[in-house]
Amino acid sequence: MKDIIEQDFMIGFEGRRECPNCEDVFKPRRPNMKFCCANCRKAHSRGIRNSQNSKATARENMEFFDTAIRMGNRYYDLPPYERDGYMSELIADARAGNTQLRKILSNWKLLHPNPVDERWMLPRGSWAYGTIAQEAQQYCWKYWGKNVNVRDVVYARIPEPPTGEVENDA
Repeated sequence: MKDIIEQDFMIGFEGRRECPNCEDVFKPRRPNMKFCCANCRKAHSRGIRNSQNSKATARENMEFFDTAIRMGNRYYDLPPYERDGYMSELIADARAGNTQLRKILSNWKLLHPNPVDERWMLPRGSWAYGTIAQEAQQYCWKYWGKNVNVRDVVYARIPEPPTGEVENDA
């Protein structure tokens, strides 16, 4: 039975190959053709640009996360009654077009750090203190409502909340 199913599956696939880049099955136009298209051939030969393979990317990532940690430490060094004002300034600056700040406040890794391996990204190295992105998310929920994402706020996809009003969707 298994042979019949394999034979049925292979009908029409004779002479076809799998592209090593995108793993798509294609029929080669030449006997020595390895990739389905020129874009896959070029992409396969490019080096991977990540922190493990590129010193420049490793440095950029280190500076990015170091900035986020320093911003978090600055946030927690303020008295609690001044923190909303500081976060308000950060979000206003991001909404005005500060792209680096936008990236920090809406970074997925900063919003969702791994509880086992990524304690290093937390201010003061403690789970009692959230990252600056998590605090920005909390601030957005407080003033824009629970259904709002920090990414939408910092990229100015939604309007400013009415002044003096706090939305509570609880």
